[in-house]
Amino acid sequence: MRIESQALRGGDAARRGLGQFALRFRVSGVALFLVLLCAAFASLRPAFMTPGNLNAIISNAAILAIVAAAQAVVLITRNLDVSVGSMMGFAAYLTADFAAHHPGVGAALLLMPLVIGGALGAMNGLLVAYGQVSPLIATLGTMSIYRGLTYVYAHGQEITSSRLPRWMNELPDMRLAGVPLLVLIAAAVVCLLAAFLSFYSLGRRMYAIGSNVSASAFFGLRTRRIVLFAYTLGGVLCGLAGFLYAARVGTVTVVLASGWELTSLAAAVIGGVSVAGGSGNVIGAALGAVVLATIDNGLVLLGIPEFWRMFVQGSAIVLAATADVLIASQVRHSLRARRRLARP
Repeated sequence: MRIESQALRGGDAARRGLGQFALRFRVSGVALFLVLLCAAFASLRPAFMTPGNLNAIISNAAILAIVAAAQAVVLITRNLDVSVGSMMGFAAYLTADFAAHHPGVGAALLLMPLVIGGALGAMNGLLVAYGQVSPLIATLGTMSIYRGLTYVYAHGQEITSSRLPRWMNELPDMRLAGVPLLVLIAAAVVCLLAAFLSFYSLGRRMYAIGSNVSASAFFGLRTRRIVLFAYTLGGVLCGLAGFLYAARVGTVTVVLASGWELTSLAAAVIGGVSVAGGSGNVIGAALGAVVLATIDNGLVLLGIPEFWRMFVQGSAIVLAATADVLIASQVRHSLRARRRLARP
């Protein structure tokens, strides 16, 4: 029994070691790719490395990093959310409209998109976790519903920057110690979320569900509640991102954040978040957002047409997903080999 217990502990340690190695490899691989990408663009267009252009890249990546983190939270539980752009647009429009009619509300306005986003995310979670609807089908449906509700509420009207409070228009230009405030907000959100997923039991349970739903339920985890929480948290993050995006673009329309579903998914997958669930990290997803912003910026400087940028984005998703499958296969192969060696 003692030998068997030691073998089990050794197997657990081996699995943890391989999982940590795979995660470190993914994140460091994305970071290395980002460095090589910057070097390539800088060699082709020296203007790429100017402070103004680098500032534009990180500012563009900041909001996407928050949405990619929201997508990562859901992917970790082996689910998917393709309604993130519609949640952003709905929360942003309602908040901007309220701000236009109540300009003196102040910073408390920030709570409104968080509540709206959380409610929309919870609706997705209820459909998936308790309604047992396929995540893709459920969120495809709510994507259209949320966007349609935005059209109905707006009556085709847009909200211009002149109607928004002054502090909201100035928010994108605010800096702290020379760093754009949007970047600091995104960094704080990602770091707090990474700490939550790594060090809190609820965060670790989300990984457990993504790894094996049946086993998690067998050991007493409330899988449905945890999936509902993941979708709700993702909605809160999308509400925040929608508010920041509305402040950045100034003019809020009914099509705000259209297409962010694919972009956020691309960022998360490029950052090493597995579409099969149970692995990945929001820091990697944020790095994936920086990679996409860098690619987009570099191709614009090179004068590459828009459809080629879409092609590159789609190719990046396919390559990252393929790499994820290969890494997972290698980890499984290594675990089988260790089990065979551990047998008497």
